[in-house]
Amino acid sequence: MTSIPGAVGSTCSSLQLLKTPTSSTPSSFSFFNNTSRFTTLLRLRSNHKTPTLSFVTSAIATPNSSILTSQEAFEGFTFQDSNDQLTISKDELDISKLRFPSQLVHSLHNRGITNLFPIQRAVLLPAIEGRDIIARAKTGTGKTLAFGIPILKGLTEDQQTNLRRSGRLPKVLVLAPTRELAKQVEKEIKESAPYLNTICVYGGVSYDIQKNALSRGVDVVVGTPGRIIDLVNGNSLKLSQIQYFVLDEADQMLAVGFEEDVEVILERIPTQRQIMLFSATMPGWVKKLSRKHLNNPLTIDLVGDKEEKLADRIKLYAVSATATSKRRILFGLISVYAKGGKTIVFTRTKRDADEISLSLTSSIASKALHGDISQYQRERTLNGFREGRFTVLVATDVAARGLDIPNVDLIIHYELPDGPETFVHRSGRTGRAGKEGTAIVMYTISQKRTVISLERDVGSKFEFISPPPMQEISESSTKQVVATLDRDGSNWRSSRDQRGSIDRRGSRDPRGSTDRRGSRDQRGSRDDWLTGDSRSSRYSSSNRSSYGGACFNCGQPGHRASECTNKRDFF
Repeated sequence: MTSIPGAVGSTCSSLQLLKTPTSSTPSSFSFFNNTSRFTTLLRLRSNHKTPTLSFVTSAIATPNSSILTSQEAFEGFTFQDSNDQLTISKDELDISKLRFPSQLVHSLHNRGITNLFPIQRAVLLPAIEGRDIIARAKTGTGKTLAFGIPILKGLTEDQQTNLRRSGRLPKVLVLAPTRELAKQVEKEIKESAPYLNTICVYGGVSYDIQKNALSRGVDVVVGTPGRIIDLVNGNSLKLSQIQYFVLDEADQMLAVGFEEDVEVILERIPTQRQIMLFSATMPGWVKKLSRKHLNNPLTIDLVGDKEEKLADRIKLYAVSATATSKRRILFGLISVYAKGGKTIVFTRTKRDADEISLSLTSSIASKALHGDISQYQRERTLNGFREGRFTVLVATDVAARGLDIPNVDLIIHYELPDGPETFVHRSGRTGRAGKEGTAIVMYTISQKRTVISLERDVGSKFEFISPPPMQEISESSTKQVVATLDRDGSNWRSSRDQRGSIDRRGSRDPRGSTDRRGSRDQRGSRDDWLTGDSRSSRYSSSNRSSYGGACFNCGQPGHRASECTNKRDFF
């Protein structure tokens, strides 16, 4: 990038003018000042169609922004040209000291977000200025809040001056390629601005529920292109008031076949709007889309043209296996390297996902995730995995696209990925939030050359290992069982202490004595309990003679099981 004459030594940062006003700062929100060096850089090559800022060193495999430390957030933020170094103090990027609405600052602080992160600070100023933006960034770098913060700032200020009427039309439309990613974006926006009405729409769930929610009035709509088209065509979603349009993971829109829907939606929104496009790669369709629909966009590159890379915290292993031994080896790899934590096994086909999950079920809790699974079951499976009800998820690439699951300890490539980008996409689901992770590639002898090529493409080295021996698997499994029992035992003791003492026969102090035959002091006899009746029920002793139901014990009408003379012991 070309250096700018006269810029060196500038004493005014553009972000200084965003800070809370003092006697020395402007009272108006005129942060784009001629003395701002950052502004000068943004306006560099203004005669070119697509000015570009590159922040490559901060781009690759950055952990999730919501749990980055402030120190990590400010590492590696430099321009490509050494003459264009921009020094920005942490104090200048403290959210509480920028001129954001107090309501937004409070919500962000409640989430533990106090400073902007690399992509967020790169996007902030041009986004607030109203520029169309193309940002190259990967999932997990904080890009949701990169477009979210400037948009939420504008909506919050508008809300403070205008009445939020019922039935209002949305001002923000965010498109995501998958349901999971759409729900993640919705969650980020809702938690950052709970005072705004945000809705997520996607296929596989009730159309009418989404239609009714839109009719009550919304501020932000997040969704997948297919369902957005359905709602627009059904006149349930009106786009005439859209001011901000965001296309998230644009390259993946192409992968899942949404390119036509995206273009239809872009034709429906007003011509006076701001568009922000986020994409890890720039395939031809994305470039064509930006040329057609974006107005003199600023490109912010947090990826660069270098090879794909992984976080240093991820340990890479490669294990040789035959086609017939893979499933036998798989359990050992999970036992030894996951150490009881969460594992995602990536397969190529739906059939493999089902069969591998089934083969693991006898020894370890696992579930399959692929395109043939209903949306309801898919959400149940993902929630169960997140909450730790089972520890192994066997998934296809398409089904797992856009997932954000925290604390994944192990990734296993049961089949070699199609290329380095897929490998990075899969493996990058571990080693997040400053934690260590492990990724293992399973390959056959004939595939070793491909593994070596993969090493070169991703710029990382694999440690070639043998399948774990049975003794190591047994020892690891034993440790996990003991740890689980200790944890569950501790939880049980804690729960027991909260409920009151429980003796071996089951008597509970607060409830009275309960013997093995089931008599309950306060609930009536065992037979009443079995029939769902109780001595404290609406059937008092005065009206039992008029009981019109059948006895649970003998089946004859006119009396209850507790009054039956033909007693039987059910226990």
